[in-house]
Amino acid sequence: MSKRERQHGQLEASILDALWAASQPLTSAQVRERVNSDEANEVAVTTILTVLSRLIDKGLVVRAEGAGRSLLFSAAQTREKHTATLMLDLFAGSPNPALAFSHFASGLTAEQLKQLRASLDEE
Repeated sequence: MSKRERQHGQLEASILDALWAASQPLTSAQVRERVNSDEANEVAVTTILTVLSRLIDKGLVVRAEGAGRSLLFSAAQTREKHTATLMLDLFAGSPNPALAFSHFASGLTAEQLKQLRASLDEE
């Protein structure tokens, strides 16, 4: 993976983190402000808009019209739902999902296993 690809992946994650932390949809300027508070180098608003556009194409971000000509951005799903989707995609790609689940479960703490069991019992 190139440095640029890695940086875009990190920027995508930073933007999603900003959207998940927000209590309401954000403008691109608000996203930039939140991302730049975490980054060593300032990210230009054009870069933020490019990455937001890519996240929209991936179905991870939703865009809506705001006041005047502004656009509002929000995450398409919660952080937890996104994490679950990523995990399901990983398990679906395994030739032996049972073994993958076993390895996954062996890495959980006792408290995490308890929470997992409780969640499965609710189903």
